[in-house]
Amino acid sequence: MLFRKMLRDMKHHKIQFISIFLMAFLGVFVYAGIGGEWYGLQQTSNNFYRDTNLADVWIYGRSFTEEDVDKVSEVPGVTQVQRRLSLDTVADFSNNPSIRLHIIEENNISKTYTVSGDNFSTDKDGIWLDDQFARARNLNTGDTLKLSAMGVTLEKKILGTVLSPEYVYAPGGNDMIPNHANFGFAYLPVSALPKEMKIVYTDLLVKTADTPDAALEDKIYSALKGNYSVYHDKENLLSYSMFKNEIQQHKAMGSVFPIVFLAIALLTILTTMTRMVNAQRTQIGTLKALGFQQSAILRHYLSYGFWLSLAGAIVGAAAGPLTLPRLFYGPMQTTFTLPEWKPSISPSFFVMGLFTVFICTLATYLACRSNLKDTPSQTLRPKAPKVAKQGVFEKTALWAKLGFNFQWNLRDIFRSKIRSSMAVAGVLGCCALLVCAFGINDSLDDVVQWQYKEINQFSTKLSLSENLPPDTVEAVLKQSNGESIMEGTVEIKANGVKKTGDLLVTDNVSLIKFTDLNRNYINLPSDKLSISYKMSKLLGVEKGDKISWHIYGKEKWITGEVGEIYRSPVSQGITMSRELFEQQGLEFTPTAIVSKDEISVLPEGVENKWTISDLTESYETMTEAMSIMVYVLITAAALLAIVVLYNLGVLSFTERERELATLKVLGFQSAKIRQLLLTQNIWLTVIGVAFGIPCGKLLIDFMLSTMGDSFDLMCIISAFNIVISILITFILSVFVNFLFSGKIKRIDMVSSLKAVE
Repeated sequence: MLFRKMLRDMKHHKIQFISIFLMAFLGVFVYAGIGGEWYGLQQTSNNFYRDTNLADVWIYGRSFTEEDVDKVSEVPGVTQVQRRLSLDTVADFSNNPSIRLHIIEENNISKTYTVSGDNFSTDKDGIWLDDQFARARNLNTGDTLKLSAMGVTLEKKILGTVLSPEYVYAPGGNDMIPNHANFGFAYLPVSALPKEMKIVYTDLLVKTADTPDAALEDKIYSALKGNYSVYHDKENLLSYSMFKNEIQQHKAMGSVFPIVFLAIALLTILTTMTRMVNAQRTQIGTLKALGFQQSAILRHYLSYGFWLSLAGAIVGAAAGPLTLPRLFYGPMQTTFTLPEWKPSISPSFFVMGLFTVFICTLATYLACRSNLKDTPSQTLRPKAPKVAKQGVFEKTALWAKLGFNFQWNLRDIFRSKIRSSMAVAGVLGCCALLVCAFGINDSLDDVVQWQYKEINQFSTKLSLSENLPPDTVEAVLKQSNGESIMEGTVEIKANGVKKTGDLLVTDNVSLIKFTDLNRNYINLPSDKLSISYKMSKLLGVEKGDKISWHIYGKEKWITGEVGEIYRSPVSQGITMSRELFEQQGLEFTPTAIVSKDEISVLPEGVENKWTISDLTESYETMTEAMSIMVYVLITAAALLAIVVLYNLGVLSFTERERELATLKVLGFQSAKIRQLLLTQNIWLTVIGVAFGIPCGKLLIDFMLSTMGDSFDLMCIISAFNIVISILITFILSVFVNFLFSGKIKRIDMVSSLKAVE
């Protein structure tokens, strides 16, 4: 009997029951969908790093002997050591693409992952080429690849195409997005080198038992007596850190937003079940009068919340990982390279699903508990409305001057504090999600204006070939009407912290500007170095503090004073003048030329060029996955808002039905009653929006804090999008209010006004 009643109720109250299902589904769907995406990437990358035995530490120097290998191997905590030679070579193609060639005597650490052809072997005479470069250049196994390096030409047969754990993210030059046609990597066994070619090992790859720390670095420094130029662990490996930061961003968004969704959804479920149980108060009394035990009636109503939320959670947990990850993989594959792209199921999905079911069932219990306590005779009658107490404000002279609309709504709000608070909370959550989603999108878009218009004021950037003679550089400067800069990579130390960052040396450049913390233009000092704001926070330094730094490949550490702190969204490191750079005994070697002119023909000595539009497009491609995620969340927030506000409206109408019937008996027209309800609705919406906007900004700040060490985005949300967020919230709120216009006309005054004894 009770089962048939449940089926009849579901048929009669389709919208309410669908809303319960949708709320459970939506919360778990977004959580599991975004979670399946980042968890799948994490699992895939972890397996990739494990199977290929990614190094924990890289040590670069001029030459490493077998004795050096033995010394490092004896350091406590070191489990494996392997050496290799890394060369930057030029492939024999029309535009001279770069190939990072690794010549190895073993393939035990940071091993190659075979995509096609033969597995890597130290006994075979051939080369193993980057699979992405091979695809971009239409190269296959069996083809011949010609490389030039250090005045030597190597011509080798491609025996296989491979991936490398060190090149999950592999941009070349100034690219933010990898251009696989212009940059790749390759592996060559030592045995395949010409006998007359002398090999000097420049890299040491180290595996450790535990996570590398400063103590390990000190031990290795002592073992090698400091005879190396660069030491860094995998946390400072660009490929590893960039991909890790990308996953962290997705994880943060995939955790925060769905939790907010779920919180609002649970609020809605509570209100829905409260409304439903109150509406069936007389049915509960009838069941009691027929002899049904209180426990049986309780289980009956608990089944509504349990089964519907269980179905929603199951469908959400299953559908999320199967659908949402596919939206992000396409854009991400243009930036990162992995053996496979597939979502994964995390145990947390089931925990979230069970938690959703538990809370929904608990909400149902709380909703029907009070009605089940009443006697059958009490339950058979409508519940008496709450008695409003006269407040202090109502005793003032001002109260009497206020209109009925104001008085009635204010009394109703204070009499039904819980209902009103729930309405405010629903509006707050929806508005905060919309503000956050739009704000993240605005913050990402703002980088284009900030970095590529305000900071970079050049039209073209020319990348120079290495070891160009000064007269050739001067010729390029004159031909392009440009200005020279030197870019590189540095290690920076301060306060016991070491970070890898960008180096920029300027030579009276006017086409690259610098901004302070408030985005105002500033001039950097020529006699002191300057540091980016994000890097200063990572190192814990301020103006006047000392930092130590050295260029990758140079053993000499230099100590300098911080003269200025500038802010840059996409480049974190240090900047100095050519004058200061040369005072350190270093040679200013231009790596690029920036020009205001648009250059179509590349001068001699120029390796590549980027226009400002190329750089902008590269950034937009890099952030495309995040933008898609934002649009998904905006859509979900709007759907959530509709369901939330509608259910809150239904509850509000149900609770006040007797009062509204009284007003109709007293002669109030339906239009006047709608005005009363609309006024209160607007009041509560205004309060919810007022709190929702700052809460949304806090969510933006949190999300931007997860962008990693390389990015320093400012929290930006345009006035237009704030207005849009407010308008969407108000439109949905007012729309829901008008849905009840027909209900007001159809109020049964006789049944609604039955006395409560």
